[in-house]
Amino acid sequence: MHKSEAESQKVKTETITFRLPSALIEELRRDAEVEGVSLNSYASKIFSNHILWERYERKVGLLPMTEAFLKEALHQLSDEQVVNLAQKLEKQKFKNILAFMNDSPTVGDFVELIRMWLNVSWMQQNVEMNDGAYRLKIQHNLGSKWSLYIRTLVSELAQDVLGKKAGIKVVGETITFSFSD
Repeated sequence: MHKSEAESQKVKTETITFRLPSALIEELRRDAEVEGVSLNSYASKIFSNHILWERYERKVGLLPMTEAFLKEALHQLSDEQVVNLAQKLEKQKFKNILAFMNDSPTVGDFVELIRMWLNVSWMQQNVEMNDGAYRLKIQHNLGSKWSLYIRTLVSELAQDVLGKKAGIKVVGETITFSFSD
């Protein structure tokens, strides 16, 4: 995987001290170890997730739900209903979320915001950048209707928000989007 534009640039850092309960620190250390990163990197990721996404969740009306519920609800819809929900209801909601979070997102901002949404939704994803083009690969286990929903939503958002057509490839429960900068 190639580094993103933000990762390639030097980021100014600062040292700060927090007083936290020892049990919390131990839990964070265990989670960092499972993730294969340092405690500092893990804490930075937690803070970044909050700044980029979590602080907006309640403000923009996002709710957690179980995977089983979502999969069954989608299964009961026709393909046309799934596309209609993505195009008419969800697309506008996500456009509002993107506008709330960033008035004029670049392709990089757009990909990062979609990636953060997928991350907090516990969906596997990978982002690569080569020669100014972003490749976002999403892996899930919610079935073909979820693939249809994601494909419709992200491609239409890219067109409406960025004025760019996304290249799309769907293979089962893996969706790959390509965006040029």
